[in-house]
Amino acid sequence: MEPLDYEKRCKHESLPLDFQYQDAVSYASNWDYLKEKHSNYHFDKFKSESEGEWWNDLGHFKITQEMRDMLPRLEEAASKVGWFDVTSTHHPGFPGAKSPMLDQEEYDRIAGGQAGREFTQVVPEPSVLDTPFQAFGEYFKMKRMRTRIHVQMPGQMFSMHIDKLWHRYPNDPKKILRICVMLSDYEPGQVLVYGNSVFTQWREGAVHCFDTLNVPHSTANMSRVPRFMMVITGIRTEETDTILRSSNHDTTHSVSPQIVGEFK
Repeated sequence: MEPLDYEKRCKHESLPLDFQYQDAVSYASNWDYLKEKHSNYHFDKFKSESEGEWWNDLGHFKITQEMRDMLPRLEEAASKVGWFDVTSTHHPGFPGAKSPMLDQEEYDRIAGGQAGREFTQVVPEPSVLDTPFQAFGEYFKMKRMRTRIHVQMPGQMFSMHIDKLWHRYPNDPKKILRICVMLSDYEPGQVLVYGNSVFTQWREGAVHCFDTLNVPHSTANMSRVPRFMMVITGIRTEETDTILRSSNHDTTHSVSPQIVGEFK
């Protein structure tokens, strides 16, 4: 993968350090605002796309039996925290710790038929720090690295949206990157969509990243079992880019995971 491909598409070289989406006030929809103001995706719904354009296959990690045995515990922990809880209650850096886009996000939830129910559950930090999965995040040598584990239950979905991550590094947003690790094998009915490209039939440990600041994406679980995915977000370093440039579908990434605490 060539990380500079993502950099070239970044709409903003930099943003004010106090950037808080002030220019969104006239928009009812978070989707409309991001599509017009912050994304350089083409939004041509009939254009064919494939892996390597808006998302990249980075190879895989080895999933140990210890990790497999931990998945039911992650499922139990995730059932206690819904996506709305995470996005609406605590935003360090925002005035009052509340996202100024909360009303626009709820508008889009209603439009997507998701208001009033959980549609992707999460195990947020600090809980992930106490699992061997944290080694996957540390492997990529990003600054300001944060991790979550998404547990999508059967029947849940996350409709098309664009991530809002500029506030994490406004002076150089093109360095922001989100990497995903699939923690369990694909089951028929589980899909991730990046733009017009569908990612499916993955193996446990599969690693990929996507053009976080531009490409609209969504997920759905139409299977009979939970789908487990780790999301790693941070600021790319030179070490990160070295790893990315040497990564492709056939790459095996090696880590020595250590449990640093008692996961509850």
